[in-house]
Amino acid sequence: MLAKIAVFFSVALMAGCSTIPDSIKVEDNVTLVEYQKVTANPEANVGKTVRWGGVIANVLNLPDATMVEMVDFPLRSYARPLVSNQSMGRFRVYIDGFIDPVLFEKGRSVTFTGEVTGMESGLVGEHQYLFPTIQSSGYHLWKEVDRVDVTNLGMWPYTSSYWGWPYRPYHQRVIIRRHSDSPSGGSLTPNRGSQSNRHNNNSSPRRNNSVKTVDKEP
Repeated sequence: MLAKIAVFFSVALMAGCSTIPDSIKVEDNVTLVEYQKVTANPEANVGKTVRWGGVIANVLNLPDATMVEMVDFPLRSYARPLVSNQSMGRFRVYIDGFIDPVLFEKGRSVTFTGEVTGMESGLVGEHQYLFPTIQSSGYHLWKEVDRVDVTNLGMWPYTSSYWGWPYRPYHQRVIIRRHSDSPSGGSLTPNRGSQSNRHNNNSSPRRNNSVKTVDKEP
């Protein structure tokens, strides 16, 4: 009897882990665009739907919205970021309204859905960087949190055929520490008017490129 109960809960647990959270689901007929396709040709993908995730690098509360800067990682089948020591780059997410930085803590794993709005320039440490940007329609903060401490960030110099990006990021050292927090998610309605106003001002305050790990006592 106990064996049957154990099998039942194991199956239920596996089923729960393989389900995409409601807050970041999209319609079956919607085609999701990958991060690499958007960075290769941003203009052609403006307005298209994405589901991207990774770990939080920075949170900036604006007068009418919140900007979350993310380190991109590929997603598992149930849309949780697969955190490793390699990343394709960074992107920025705009969420209408106020998001508390205490909840959106640096290093926490998040997955977003939304529409591509373009590119904007900014800084990663002392390096100029072009960020793909999206207007969020939903998000999910994951229960088992991956907090990443990026102790150093370097840039490989190279020339891209598109946008002429002078640098490509690489992480010289990445330390991954896993903690357990409570999950949460949100579903949002995009506000393109406020998004376009934000993009008229591409200048961003200088930000620290480190994502510091905060270890909490049990």
